[in-house]
Amino acid sequence: MINHYSKKTTLNYRLLLPILLLLILSTWLQYWVAYHDEMVNSVHQLIKQLIFIGVGIICMFGIMLLNKKVVWKMVPYFYIFSLLLMLALYFFYDTTMYQITGTRRWLSIAGFQFQPSEIAKIAYILFLSKILIEYNMTLSENTWQNDLKELGKLCLYSIPLFLLMFMQKDFGTSLVFLCIFAALIIASGINWRIIAVLSIFTLILGFILIVLVFTEYGQHILTALHFKPYQLNRVRAWANPFEFADSIAYQQVQGLKAIGSGGLIGHGVHGISVYVPVQESDMIFTFVGEAYGFIGCTLTLILFMYLFFQIFYAGIKSNSTFNIYIGIGIVFMLLFQIVENIGASIGLLPLTGIPLPFLSQGGTSLIATLMALGFMLEISINDTIS
Repeated sequence: MINHYSKKTTLNYRLLLPILLLLILSTWLQYWVAYHDEMVNSVHQLIKQLIFIGVGIICMFGIMLLNKKVVWKMVPYFYIFSLLLMLALYFFYDTTMYQITGTRRWLSIAGFQFQPSEIAKIAYILFLSKILIEYNMTLSENTWQNDLKELGKLCLYSIPLFLLMFMQKDFGTSLVFLCIFAALIIASGINWRIIAVLSIFTLILGFILIVLVFTEYGQHILTALHFKPYQLNRVRAWANPFEFADSIAYQQVQGLKAIGSGGLIGHGVHGISVYVPVQESDMIFTFVGEAYGFIGCTLTLILFMYLFFQIFYAGIKSNSTFNIYIGIGIVFMLLFQIVENIGASIGLLPLTGIPLPFLSQGGTSLIATLMALGFMLEISINDTIS
């Protein structure tokens, strides 16, 4: 049974503040990164970034105004729609990006390019939230057997998504979906024994994959599993970056030099001297480190943490289990991307091509992030769907 209470809705200014600050920072960084790139017109990059922000803000406020009753009912259809969008990649993919990367991740329709996987992240969060809430509402007896059955059902629903991600050869984004899945099943209160077994299995699998990367026989196995040479090289570059500083680890080593040269307070935007490939996207954090130093990097992380706090606060204050689950999904979606991107920039993790939310170049990622935050941008008292 779904209970709907009358609600009083107001704009969540506390959440809006870190969003606007991150958008301002994004615009600033993209302009100055382009300024130091002779191949890019910084003014054109600024205009493009402002257009993405404008579209994203419109979508964010549009989603904020949606009635949660309608959202609740439309969740399954939205999830199916996102899968169809990803399936459409095999018919309307961007041929230019395919020639560059060898992957079909960008959908090209009427001259516009975007990544359906970014929309799928939102749909997946909503879908898992709805399924888990319905399970907890109808649960007659809380046993590990029932939890295991529910987990099996969630895995079954997730198979089409992960098959499409496998066919797109997008390992990094697949990890984001796995993080969303793990965060929501833990938040739902699933039996700790199941969590423990899955955690141990994940650690063992991760260890085996890393071992396979560093053996010739293992590399043949991973290649047979459709891992690309550049993906294996990223792990090798992560393990011994300076050994491959002139080849596969060039980007990572240059990033380490840029961040290290920034020191405590950085050199400012006019003092950039270290060239980092693809700095506007995967390595944007290295620009923050060189320009603003340790203090600038720390303030950036604090801003992200404040954003997460406000997302959680908005979900709890709404008195809605649905909102809380959505907030958890969004936070861990963004948190995983932040940890992976910054971890790769400072040499703690291998590069995966995952962008830094808000700050990295990429219109689809920015717009999708703002769309997701639109679900949390209102404070609705007694807006309960549970």
